[in-house]
Amino acid sequence: MHWKELLPVDTLQIEACGILHEYDRNVLTLLYQPLIGAGAYSLYMTMWSAHEQQDSLVTKMTHHHLVLMMRWDTKKLLEERRKLEGIGLLKTFLKKGEDPRHFTYELQPPLTPDRFFNDGVLNIYLFNRLGRNRYHDLKNYFSVEKPDLTEYKDMTASFNEVYDSLHPSEMTAGYEEEDVREVASRNDNKGLVFTSSAFDFDVMKQHISDMIVTETMFTDSVKKTIERLAFVYKIEPYEMGRIVEQAAIHHDELSDDLLRKEVSSWFALENRGKVPALQYRRQPAALQEFHTREPVTEEEKAAQRYEQMTPYDILQRAAEGGKPSEADMKLVERIMDEQKLTPGVMNVLLDFIIETQDKKLSKNYVEKFASHWARARVKTVREAMNLALKELQQPKKKPASRGKGSSPTRKDKVPEWISEQKEPDMSHEERSEKQDQLKKMLSKYKK
Repeated sequence: MHWKELLPVDTLQIEACGILHEYDRNVLTLLYQPLIGAGAYSLYMTMWSAHEQQDSLVTKMTHHHLVLMMRWDTKKLLEERRKLEGIGLLKTFLKKGEDPRHFTYELQPPLTPDRFFNDGVLNIYLFNRLGRNRYHDLKNYFSVEKPDLTEYKDMTASFNEVYDSLHPSEMTAGYEEEDVREVASRNDNKGLVFTSSAFDFDVMKQHISDMIVTETMFTDSVKKTIERLAFVYKIEPYEMGRIVEQAAIHHDELSDDLLRKEVSSWFALENRGKVPALQYRRQPAALQEFHTREPVTEEEKAAQRYEQMTPYDILQRAAEGGKPSEADMKLVERIMDEQKLTPGVMNVLLDFIIETQDKKLSKNYVEKFASHWARARVKTVREAMNLALKELQQPKKKPASRGKGSSPTRKDKVPEWISEQKEPDMSHEERSEKQDQLKKMLSKYKK
């Protein structure tokens, strides 16, 4: 469905939020590239280069020119563009009423190394991606040792000690303040943007004593930090309430730094020192059927839920709200990485296996169907649901009986799902059982 959001004939122009410095390339290469990947990094650098050359080339070009330059298709371009948007390196604007559509892409400067390593989100993901030693090497590389000047006296001259002002009679006539083009400036990156937060502060406060944590402690900055930490570390409101209360007991106050340290200590104890990893959480918008329209049928509503949920959500639902096991999470992460399954497809696969295998997440079944669906190049939720339905409609294999003394007949090996199609139709009882399983899968995702 990517063509609904982007077409090769759509025009574009590239702007920058102020002046991008050569030093930014270093920050992008060493700090951002491990998080966004080589594709998104290459897209940013290509756009930067195109922006620098716009005056001497063209002010507008089509996305066809861009995909030719990147050697991608528009779907890949849209996926990599969204990675830049999500991490705060690109803003995308669509001009109203244009046909073909016209986009303005505004390159955002990366965070300064100081802000990056104190971000509380990006630095955590970088630590996870690179490991302790490489992370600290990079942090040292971007660090500057400040000299100790406590035993020195500041002798710097002030402006008015050196310079003087001219008398009005000495000034050159003819200067007028003109409202011309805006002089290039440099606006700091605002950092990561979190929208539509689902964090429930009311539930959190129910688990906090107002004798320990007062309402005045919840400043806008503190609330924003709580939301970010809950997202990164996947902390439920009731658990966050206990963490906030402990932070207030230990320090008699709440601040961004104190909360980050308290949450980090809690997570290290709960997860044996591991660090949260950066994952693309939901089905990419370009592969969502219901990103731009509302579902009508129950099956469409189920498909929308699969598109909006994460594999973690599916496992948590299967655990009836409990925390998924570490083994299940590792299995899902490995399968998605090896078979390159999208989150929406993985959601359908997990739910299909959980419902048909008596709530058990069998490693063999997951690997079997994941490899099958990967070979079938399944990318969308609807394609995955159709395959799941096809599997449910397959009759059960019956063991073949051999006569006494007969030798087994040689058969060419074919994929199991092909051979199963040659079996006779299912009995009424089997078909009813399969239909009940399918209805059970779909009913969980009704609005």
